[in-house]
Amino acid sequence: MLEVKNLTKVYPGGRGIQGLNLTVNAGEVVALLGPNGAGKTTAMQAMAGWIRTERGESLWNGVSVADRPDLTKQHMGLMIGEPTPYAYLTGYDYLKLYAKLYPGIDEARMQQTLDLVGMAPHQKLKIKKYSTGMKQRIELASVLLHQPKLLILDEPFSGMDIEGRWELTTMLRSLVSETGMSIIVSSHQVHDIEDWITHVCILHDGQQIETAGAEQIRQLFSSVEEYYLHCVAKGRRGAA
Repeated sequence: MLEVKNLTKVYPGGRGIQGLNLTVNAGEVVALLGPNGAGKTTAMQAMAGWIRTERGESLWNGVSVADRPDLTKQHMGLMIGEPTPYAYLTGYDYLKLYAKLYPGIDEARMQQTLDLVGMAPHQKLKIKKYSTGMKQRIELASVLLHQPKLLILDEPFSGMDIEGRWELTTMLRSLVSETGMSIIVSSHQVHDIEDWITHVCILHDGQQIETAGAEQIRQLFSSVEEYYLHCVAKGRRGAA
């Protein structure tokens, strides 16, 4: 579905991502892991065609995402960076605003999506009164509304309590198993995602230092978190 080839975006001071290569097939869940400043958000923005890159390309079924931004709109759900829903709208009105961007989104689909993310009881409340976790949920609803084939989620569990993270993790797992949706997800809570991801890509200082299948990792390490710490330590030694 998505093929990333030598994707490179470098900002002044050296921040960014250099030479990222990644393939995501239907039904796969790829964890993009790395310390703060490793380049995860930049990588996601570049994959989605949000920013212009110096080199490389992101392809959706062989077609350049940069050349065809409509592919992002049609087939991808993008939740990248801090959630910034309009505070003066209710959750319902915010979702209704997004519904205008896609053909065929009716009231039934809006309510189904609100139920899916657990926001139906709060849909008439203004977003300015939402907790951080509720803002994450309504933002997630907006990117699920058009039933995308690929989700790109940047720290989707940020600000959520344990119960909220468990509920959303369960929901995302169900979407993958029932629809064949693919997900690229970054999270600092590795233990929340390690038992349902299929692949891991680790970034350090803008470099892709390791990419492996989750089953292979579990054969060699007690957990994905242990594997991640091992790779980051190795990356730091290599940079020294």
